[in-house]
Amino acid sequence: MTPHSFRRTAALGLTGGPLLFTLGDLLRRLVEPSGNPSATQLTQAVGDHPVTWLSAGLLSVLAAPLILVGVAGLLVDAVGRGARTTVAGVALVAVGACASVGHAAAFYAPYALYDRAGTPHTALRALDDTSGSYPLLVCLITAFVVGMMLGSIVLFVGLRRARRVPLWAVISAVVFVAAGSSGGVVAGVVGVLAAGVAFGAAAGSLTRSAPPAAAVPERREANLPV
Repeated sequence: MTPHSFRRTAALGLTGGPLLFTLGDLLRRLVEPSGNPSATQLTQAVGDHPVTWLSAGLLSVLAAPLILVGVAGLLVDAVGRGARTTVAGVALVAVGACASVGHAAAFYAPYALYDRAGTPHTALRALDDTSGSYPLLVCLITAFVVGMMLGSIVLFVGLRRARRVPLWAVISAVVFVAAGSSGGVVAGVVGVLAAGVAFGAAAGSLTRSAPPAAAVPERREANLPV
């Protein structure tokens, strides 16, 4: 893969990954009952909308490799001012994207299985209460939240310090994080828009910064003795 094609691939991943991730989250919000639903209520809602729930989980899983490829492309020009912050942000987002796969499997699959198995209400409550303290799930959730939320802000602060994205991209990243931490369908729609704006600007920095292929040979040829 040439450097130019790698930049283009990374730019596509940086645009598509966050959009798939936020679209999956929006589908989740459409299925989940409003407020703070119990495990029984959520299982019933999943049973009423199995295709939407499955689509939400699949989109979340598919987003992860695209995000990984996308943020990896941002390391190419991570030099000079803002480089360390950008690298730290890339590392955090990469960890969050990897953890999001496990988080998606641990969150989306059980409620669908509870519905298919006809799990009694008392068992649902017991499983839901105990799952929140299981060490593996706690680690996945922590890595997911810290990586995707905090990491996104750190990443865009670094890109802004490097003058690779405008200020409004940083603001959009903050909105993306705030929307993801809020409940409701409206917040989900805002998250989709904010992700498109913020990560779209980061993807644009990859295509703009690609150097012309003939630039280096031309300079060398100009220095040859006549």
